Amino acid sequence: MSEKLFRDEALEANRSKAIGKVALYCPPWRWVNISLVVLVTLIVVLFCIFGSYTKRETAKGSLRPVEGMMNIMAVNSGTVTDINMVEGQSVKKGDILATVSSEITTQLGSTRVMIAEQLEQQLTGLMRERKNLDTLNLETIRGLEEKKTLLLQQIDQLKRMKSQRTLQINLARGQVKKLQLMRDKGFASATQVEQQQSTLLDAQARLLDVERQRIDVQQKLTQTEQQLREQPVNFQSKKNDIERQLASVQQSRVENESRRSIRLEAPDDAIVGSVLVKPGQIVTAGQSVASLLPENAELQARIMLSSRSIGFIKPGQRVVLRYEAYPSQKFGPQFGTVVGVSRVSLSPQEVSHLTGDMQVQESFYQVRVKLDNQFVSAYGHNEKLPPGGALEADFITDKRRVYQWVLEPLYALGRQASL
Repeated sequence: MSEKLFRDEALEANRSKAIGKVALYCPPWRWVNISLVVLVTLIVVLFCIFGSYTKRETAKGSLRPVEGMMNIMAVNSGTVTDINMVEGQSVKKGDILATVSSEITTQLGSTRVMIAEQLEQQLTGLMRERKNLDTLNLETIRGLEEKKTLLLQQIDQLKRMKSQRTLQINLARGQVKKLQLMRDKGFASATQVEQQQSTLLDAQARLLDVERQRIDVQQKLTQTEQQLREQPVNFQSKKNDIERQLASVQQSRVENESRRSIRLEAPDDAIVGSVLVKPGQIVTAGQSVASLLPENAELQARIMLSSRSIGFIKPGQRVVLRYEAYPSQKFGPQFGTVVGVSRVSLSPQEVSHLTGDMQVQESFYQVRVKLDNQFVSAYGHNEKLPPGGALEADFITDKRRVYQWVLEPLYALGRQASL
């Protein structure tokens, strides 16, 4: 029995197989890859746990004075005939800024001028009539006072005449009695008695005439005193009629002048921000002619936000501002603080009036933002912000951890399931 030099197992192991053999090969930098994967995974996990995501709401607005801008508008339609202002000019309260004329010229001439002349004639006539009425009132009162004095004198005279007539009657009556006694004794005739009785009757008739005259004069005196009492009332009534006519003519003059030529005045001391019209330009009623800024006005940002974004906006919230006149890519962002949020939404018409955008289709809320700076540093100089300048604002409406944003759908599903 022959002995084998190698064992069968060794020979079998060295024999080549048709399917090859398994070789486990690990590159020398495998631990580097594993470390990178672990590090990236750890960073992602830490970012999800400690990282946060801020939701921002971007809106547009403009710079406006805190006290507001003064818009000078045309009252009536017409043609701008004169402009007495330039942009940047300081104006005082009452200064005439522009003149708008609505004069109409026909074959007869300027209609408003003719109406003004006729109204002026009416006004002059009524004022003359009022003056004459004052003079007539004084003369009437003076005449009535003189008439009253004369009537009082006549009454005094008639009283004296009455006393005399009464005395004559008493004397005549006494004579009649004496003659009757003498007739009874035969010392006087019946004719003498009758003559004395006739004298008595004549005296009584004269007394009645004096009394009648006194009654007539007393009646005239009563009428005169009544006229004196009524004269101030009648005078005031006529004067009130003239005053009403004067007021009506004055109103017609004012209305005519307002249609003829209107002078637009500065409502307060201010600086002309912009002039929107030129001489000869036709304007309509309500059209803006110019805008005025209060002197040394502090600017604030007024931003319009829709109802979808207003829920998380609160006073004291910080805001990032980007002015179109000073791009943030070159001059950096600016900042401000929310100082007020409108309690009610503004209608599309109100928003259009404030912003000048006629395409507004929904309601907005107005947010007022106080600026950190009233200027922008540009090329080594502080440039003052222009009133009315457009801007964009970023509001931070929500801030959460990343994992909260990732798990938000699950939270929402859980809340729905609990209902």
